Amino acid sequence: MTTPSIRPATSADLPRVRDLAYRIWPEAFAGVLPADRIGPMLDEIYALETLEADIAERDHRYWLAGTAEADLGFGSAYRADGRVWIKKLYLLAESRGLGLGKGLIAAARAHFGEDLPVALFVNDGNARAIAFYRSQGFEVESHVPVQMGPFRFTDYVMVKRP
Repeated sequence: MTTPSIRPATSADLPRVRDLAYRIWPEAFAGVLPADRIGPMLDEIYALETLEADIAERDHRYWLAGTAEADLGFGSAYRADGRVWIKKLYLLAESRGLGLGKGLIAAARAHFGEDLPVALFVNDGNARAIAFYRSQGFEVESHVPVQMGPFRFTDYVMVKRP
């Protein structure tokens, strides 16, 4: 396998982002979200029209992580309220620990502004993701209720200062 890299994704890449999400979420959210919620959440969040609206209407940018042989993960971010907001950051289990998560965060910062704080929402029960973000210098700023479509849960807002 060639060395993994990160590249900007285009609208034409959104089916690949969607397909990765359907592969990653069941494992990443096992024990965090009820299994019967994962499919409906994927259907809503990763519908191609939703992903396309992220880019066209909400000024989100997407990146793909992978090799010439395989997609390994993706991230998305946007700029609002003086911050770079990481909206999505997901990697296949076998690609974790290769520096790709750190690289996806760096790509978002490079695109939107390295002098800005970086913020994100993370499910308060997702210990593995919280530990990763802490290892990257993020701190919990607040604990907030979240509604995603018909689904309600609580998240931490985590922030990394420049």
